[in-house]
Amino acid sequence: MKRLFLWSAIAGALSLPAAADDGLELRLNDGGALVLPRFDQREVDISVDGRLDEPQWAQAPVVEAFRVIEPESLQEPAYRTRLRMFYTDRGLYVSFDNEQPSDTIIQRLSQRDDGGLNRDSVSFTLDTSGTGRYGYWMNLALGNNQIDGTILPERQYSRDWDGAWYGGTTRHERGWSAEFFVPWSQMAMPQEGERRTIGMYASRKVAHLDQRWAWPPLPRSRARFMSDLQPLVLEAVNPKQQWSLFPFTSMTLDRVAEDARYKAGFDVFWRPSSNFQVTATVNPDFGNVESDDVIVNLSALETFYPEKRLFFLEGQEVFVAAPRARWDDPVTLVNTRRIGGPARPLALEGDVSFPVQELGQPSELFGAVKATGQTGTLRYGLLAAAEEDVKLYATDGRRFVQDGRDFGVARLLHEANDGGAYRAFGWLGTVTAHADGDAVVNGVDFHALTADGRWKYDGQLMASDVDGVGRGYGGFVDVQHTPRSGLRYTANLAHYDDGLQINDLGYLARNDATDVRLGLDWVASPGGLVRDFEIKPFLRYQRNGEGLMTRAGIGSRFELTLDGLDRIESRVAFYPARYEDLNSFGNGTYRIEPRPALSLLYRTDTSRPLSLFVETDYQGDGIDGYHWRHRAGLDWRPVDRLNLHVESAYARRDGWLLHQEARNMTAFGAEEWQPKVNLDFFLSARQQFRLAFQWVGIKAAEQRFYQVPADPGDLVETARPDDVPDDFTVSQLNVQMRYRWQIAPLSDLFLVYTRNGLGGADDRSFGDLVSTAWQEPIGDQLVLKLRYRLGS
Repeated sequence: MKRLFLWSAIAGALSLPAAADDGLELRLNDGGALVLPRFDQREVDISVDGRLDEPQWAQAPVVEAFRVIEPESLQEPAYRTRLRMFYTDRGLYVSFDNEQPSDTIIQRLSQRDDGGLNRDSVSFTLDTSGTGRYGYWMNLALGNNQIDGTILPERQYSRDWDGAWYGGTTRHERGWSAEFFVPWSQMAMPQEGERRTIGMYASRKVAHLDQRWAWPPLPRSRARFMSDLQPLVLEAVNPKQQWSLFPFTSMTLDRVAEDARYKAGFDVFWRPSSNFQVTATVNPDFGNVESDDVIVNLSALETFYPEKRLFFLEGQEVFVAAPRARWDDPVTLVNTRRIGGPARPLALEGDVSFPVQELGQPSELFGAVKATGQTGTLRYGLLAAAEEDVKLYATDGRRFVQDGRDFGVARLLHEANDGGAYRAFGWLGTVTAHADGDAVVNGVDFHALTADGRWKYDGQLMASDVDGVGRGYGGFVDVQHTPRSGLRYTANLAHYDDGLQINDLGYLARNDATDVRLGLDWVASPGGLVRDFEIKPFLRYQRNGEGLMTRAGIGSRFELTLDGLDRIESRVAFYPARYEDLNSFGNGTYRIEPRPALSLLYRTDTSRPLSLFVETDYQGDGIDGYHWRHRAGLDWRPVDRLNLHVESAYARRDGWLLHQEARNMTAFGAEEWQPKVNLDFFLSARQQFRLAFQWVGIKAAEQRFYQVPADPGDLVETARPDDVPDDFTVSQLNVQMRYRWQIAPLSDLFLVYTRNGLGGADDRSFGDLVSTAWQEPIGDQLVLKLRYRLGS
């Protein structure tokens, strides 16, 4: 199949008319790789504006063998796409010339790395390792919006990288075009001689058709991806030493604390060779210029928040030990949000209380340093960070000082590619040092992909040694079988004993568990009324160390795209009776009744200026209760510079079980309202105004009272344990107004106003809750921050 794709690409390119603007013929070596033309950088004077009017583009070879991969029809596209590439000793030049009727072109501006919009764009992926081990991808949407990130085998895309590359787009009478320049110095590459090979994959998104076209045509359901990218042969590409210095200054006006804080520091990136990079940050300012989502979590399971800080995102891929690290409920030894996160709980005697904003504030860092590189088949990484001592002020004015933490991470990964098969074996170790105790975690990971790509294995074994806790062990194995394109089976097995503790620097939702997940993913494009569909049956079983079933379920998810480009998503599941051993917070285990679950979402065509969605979700809850949630919203884009997203969710709960104290549990009837508004206006692709409003309000009234049994079993209904009602309200408000100006690649000016609030305990209406949260903020800050890149 791979050779069929290759010869299709060759035939498509060589069958073009021999016109000057169609460029040179593609040259292939004996191994089927494309030999790109190389130009002297001194003779190349290209303005990266998307116009493609420089003479080098007329001399570059042309690729036109794109095929439709979304939906997975592999048919010829409706419009012509011409891909051209050449390189110099400084970097790679790539262009797309896209034919398309002008009245079908969709341009929508956004902030950098916003990939959630349905708009016309082009992108390419580079396997800079040349052996399918790691790489980078760049996306350019019409209007000059950039998105980029990294990729790991076989198709682990992420946005954990921001590169200083250049891109421009423009419209013309036949459609539109895009132009890229990517410096070699921005990407990790192994040391090679005079000749090196890299992999290439290019794609084009056509929004009004909701289709993606690609060369080579590698649909998402295909087993192999990174190992099947088109080889490109380059001569004399050995990037020179590169450095970048990012000085910054910031000012924060805090109206709640009634003070002003000023800070200055710098980040430095040094790449002495193509296969080694050192980065460091001194006196960093990781103040919030982008807010996390507001999430109300009253369970015993911790909420995972993704990393957003550039220093920790850069070069992070080497510390990703397994695909599970990027799941929605990840398992990872390195969760960099721990670094500079809220301080450890204080061990205090007596009655001492702290304001909410004191306990949740991030810790300041002295600095951090990171080194990543490759030598032969071995990749490695080192990360170290040191926090300043944390100062907390109690409600009575007393000051408490807690020692800051020190963090260390080390990574080794050996990779081999033999006969098209991929094998890897790695070690990852972390240390969290604190005056109250240290935590040391080690993990070994293993990976394999068969030569035909049908079988894929990933796994990791972990051991922790935490002062005051002891030692613990765990691990997982993930198996994926793809017998053919469009069909994939998965089996995920895991076991973690009750002593495994990795959350000082990593993330694991729970230990003391054996977990089995089985799944199937079936993708097809039948045409007609249903353009394409995806069906995902699943089965899960989990038990704790006592042999009690703590999680289980069987069901399926369905996703359909209709011929008119509207989408339907649905989920049907049944969760049998199980035992809950966490939400009593260490006070026993109780039985949960069987629960059904059903959800249905309908979303109109997102390529339209106005797109709507509605969703309803029902599932059993607690003791003979339910959780019924309704959500609706719209996306309105009357012009490409304006973006309005509005949504609101309303939920009712009955029998919602929450822990109170000791063995006491209360079932609540509750209402929840969660509105959200994002308004974006763009002066250009590099200047953005954003207003973000998000609020969660909950009103809960007690219904019934229970006690957790001494031995695992049914909850015991009791009378109210005291005269104090358990009724409660929750109100969390986050409002942010932000101006961002991208002065140059990786150089930004931010002006950000953020206001956070909590509702009052005595408020009894949603209006009162949101009003109190606004009028009595726990956070009210104005931040001005300038960061500018200097370097080679």
